[in-house]
Order: sequence, then structure tokens, then C-alpha cells
Amino acid sequence: MKSGEQPPRSDTMIGEPPAASPRASDGVRGQRSSAASEASEQRTGPRMISIAAFGALELRVGTIRSAEPHPNADRLLVLRVDLGSEERQVVAGIRAHYDAPTLVGRQVVVVANLEPARLRGVESQGMVLAATDSERNRVVLLHPDEAVPPGAVVR
Repeated sequence: MKSGEQPPRSDTMIGEPPAASPRASDGVRGQRSSAASEASEQRTGPRMISIAAFGALELRVGTIRSAEPHPNADRLLVLRVDLGSEERQVVAGIRAHYDAPTLVGRQVVVVANLEPARLRGVESQGMVLAATDSERNRVVLLHPDEAVPPGAVVR
């Protein structure tokens, strides 16, 4: 810019968020169709993910080898789960719904590719999947209909 020239005028005010960039899924480049806008505003269900995002989850069947109360939390159990090629420690918030000794030997579905997380000081190396029955105030672990080898891939 030369001395004495004014900077070009911008329609964006300072502190205003930048306009959203166009996406291929928006239909006409740079413009959202009114139908797409209305559909996204009216959607009250869960957030949709792509098949690719779902495919990134590694779900495997594991067999619980041990289950103990978490030493620092009343609602958690510490599970040792056999995933075939390895054994993992998984911390699960199911203590109010299951007695630890009754879980030993049961098969469960495990999200095996989660980053490890510390829950109340104990490392969890995965997550067991469960369904919530809010009408009866219970949590039910997901499991295969029939026994399968530990580590079997859930598809």
C-alpha cells in the first residue's frame, strides 16, 4: 500500500467470525440450499457421521478375565479383558448395575482403538459398550449371541 492510500474496505467487522467456507455437501458452491438449511435446523436426532468415521472404530469381542471395584470411585469397575492377542484394562461405569464377580467369563464388545485415559487415577485402555434402559434405570452390556473367540472383529 502506498503512502496516503486507504486500506480496502472490508464488510467484516473486527471480532466478527469469518463466513463459513463452502462445502461440497452444501449443494450450490458457496450457498446452502434452503431445504438443506431447514433440514439441519429441524434435525433433533443424533449427529450423523460418515461411513468412514464409523469404519475408524475398532470393535472387538473380549472376554472378561477379572473384575474389581475401582479403588477411588463408587461407580466404576476395573475390568481385565482378553482381546485374543492381548489383555487390556478397561474402566467401566457399571458398578451400580453389575456385581464384579458375575462378570468374569462374560463376553463384551470393546472399542479397542481408543486412546488410553485415566479415570480417577486408573488407566483405561478401551471402552465396553452398553445400552441404557432409562425406564428401568439399568445398563446392559452388549455381547454376541453365541461365544466367539476373544478378539473377534465386530462388523
